[in-house]
Amino acid sequence: MLDTDVIIVGFGPTGKVLAARLLEAGHRVAIVERWPQAYPLPRAIGYDHEARRIFYALGVGPDIDAISAPMGVYTWYNADWKVMIALDQMQESISGGAIGYSFDQPGVERILERRLEGQRELRRFTSHEAVAVRDLDGHVEVDIAPCDPDTGKVWDTERKTLCGRYVIGCDGANSIVRSAMGVPRDDLGFDEPWLVVDVAPKPGVTLDIPYSAQWCNPVRPTTIVPSGAVNRRWEFMLLPGETEDGISTSERVWELLSPWITPDQGSLIRRATYRFRSMLARGWRRGRMLIAGDAAHLMPPFMGQGLCGGVRDAWNLAWKLDLVLRGLADQALLDQYERERSPHIEAVIRISMELGRVICVSDPEAAARRDAAFFSGDLPPPPQFPPLCSGVIARTADGKPQLAGGELMPHDVLEKGGERRRLDDLAAGGFVLVSTRPLDDPRLDRLGIVPVVLGADGWRDVDGRLTAWLERNRAIAYLQRPDFYGFGAISRSEDFSGLLDELEQALIVARSA
Repeated sequence: MLDTDVIIVGFGPTGKVLAARLLEAGHRVAIVERWPQAYPLPRAIGYDHEARRIFYALGVGPDIDAISAPMGVYTWYNADWKVMIALDQMQESISGGAIGYSFDQPGVERILERRLEGQRELRRFTSHEAVAVRDLDGHVEVDIAPCDPDTGKVWDTERKTLCGRYVIGCDGANSIVRSAMGVPRDDLGFDEPWLVVDVAPKPGVTLDIPYSAQWCNPVRPTTIVPSGAVNRRWEFMLLPGETEDGISTSERVWELLSPWITPDQGSLIRRATYRFRSMLARGWRRGRMLIAGDAAHLMPPFMGQGLCGGVRDAWNLAWKLDLVLRGLADQALLDQYERERSPHIEAVIRISMELGRVICVSDPEAAARRDAAFFSGDLPPPPQFPPLCSGVIARTADGKPQLAGGELMPHDVLEKGGERRRLDDLAAGGFVLVSTRPLDDPRLDRLGIVPVVLGADGWRDVDGRLTAWLERNRAIAYLQRPDFYGFGAISRSEDFSGLLDELEQALIVARSA
């Protein structure tokens, strides 16, 4: 029986980010994963600026940049290849850099794994399956057994038990941790079968295809996108009467690809059929058991937010779990995790569903009406990411989120005396106070808040994003949480003590809840 702080079941991107952050904070982590190493085939192909910011905070940003590329312009075409709408993913984001990126998931996972090499407090149980999960008095137990991921065989006679303070299920749609928790899942109503094909163009081959596109053709809606810096992905909606086995043969796949690429021009990396579903678990925590990523939610791919949602879960949960493990907050703080993340991810799922309903039109007359609306200028509003609406955020007297409360805050490189530092590196995984003047309070040290003063006697934000936010909102300071979301902001120095009072209250309430 191994005694540890946190047992993570599932070691995809969500589990890796969570493990890296907890280990960085000094906690003992055990991971259980059926695959012996990072899953070798691509699944997710995109991440956004917020996920990139997380990668940089973990110290792997430059390495991941090297195997990524900005997503470019994401263009929707009708059946006749007329442009319906073009979404520029190259625009500067509040995190710095482009809005979205294409990447090679196996490469990213290998980079994250290298980040964890040599960690003395990490215990890895790869080629193992979690076969039972129990929440007992003051601890959890996870029974694991060796397995063959290719055949599904589990050697149950070699079962062993891991013991820890918490278990986090990052183990996908069929999560054993979620099953042990006994929580329901809501089906939000989108269920479409698609064929996903990844192709490696041969050296020297230049393809005459859109860089990133949705072909909204009612004959067969099709997605054409990059898959990392070199490879390409096609996604084809299955039509009535088509079977998953029939459409995924090599011959049928190359027939579908033939308008764009031939076997002489590229090699198949992977082909798989998926049902794009919209599911949301109701209950992300039961005692000492929690879930994150696909174990907690599933969404269609049309926003490219599946992986990003799991990474956000891990980043949100990690700082709360850190405070609880260090005895600085009661474990009831962990209930704020679902209260913050569930409404946010549900909004993103519903946006992705609406995009899917626009794309997945197979009726020619309905497609013609859709196209006419687009060409007349009756465009849907651009997707807007919601802020956090509840949880550990400052509130006004009428209970609404205060200025900056729940808002993803900007990032910038800071410069002082010839030294350049990233804001998130200065924050070192904790709360950070960004202000235009010094603000002092003995609670800064006790609450682990890093003060960053902008201006002539402090730091200069190189691209001006932090200063611009403060000026635009007529604020002198804002308090940013460890996950880059705002806790609250103030416009007067005399309000600073009250802001810290609210933060203390938010954590103290969690302790006494």
